[in-house]
Amino acid sequence: MAKEKNPNRLAAFEIYKDYHGKITTKQIASKLNENPRNITYWKKVDQWNAKYNPKGGAPMGNQNAVGNSGGAPTRNQNARTDGWYSKYYPTKTKSIVKELEDANADPTEILWAQIITLWAAIIRSQKIMFVNDKEDITKELKKTTIGDKMDSEEYEIQFAWDKQANFLNSQSRAMTILSNMIKKYDDMIHANWETTTEEQRLRVDRLRVQIANPELQHRKEVSKEKLKLDKEAFELRKKESELKEW
Repeated sequence: MAKEKNPNRLAAFEIYKDYHGKITTKQIASKLNENPRNITYWKKVDQWNAKYNPKGGAPMGNQNAVGNSGGAPTRNQNARTDGWYSKYYPTKTKSIVKELEDANADPTEILWAQIITLWAAIIRSQKIMFVNDKEDITKELKKTTIGDKMDSEEYEIQFAWDKQANFLNSQSRAMTILSNMIKKYDDMIHANWETTTEEQRLRVDRLRVQIANPELQHRKEVSKEKLKLDKEAFELRKKESELKEW
């Protein structure tokens, strides 16, 4: 059986249009006695900005101006959005600040944004720090010394297992931080269960499924084992070479 749609969902959008978009989700929530997080969620999912692009002037039959001396609605946030910091912040930064204010700077949403950012960085690092095989060696010029008779160069060499070990250690630390952030998010959701949206409750479960992907875990174990075998093989060849020279 389909869940009955909250009547405040349509009412919230009507208020948004009446104010030509110049009203925060927190103010709309106050007018409807609704959870501000629901208003923020509806605004995003229902794409209010795309559906309504104010061009000035009040809608036909609008009653908001009755008894109003003019100007922005009571407790309007325009002054704060375009206030003292507008002359210091770059345009893109001001746009981000406005979106954060419009979302009421919800600590839960801020933490979720950090979680997604870190998870994206972990996934991206898979490509950046990829090691092709045991012959994948990086050689970089570290220092050049110019002498009277001879110049010398000092190189920094990273063998495949060094790079792979660094990658695995970095990823392990990042995953630990990510796990702690997810736990904190989960605790915040359960502490405010009655006021959280269904999307906020489900998103962490979806992320956990991605992180616990058996294929991803298998690749990590294979990489660790391969790294160990390659290093042992190299040490053996190195000893054989030393014995021949001796």
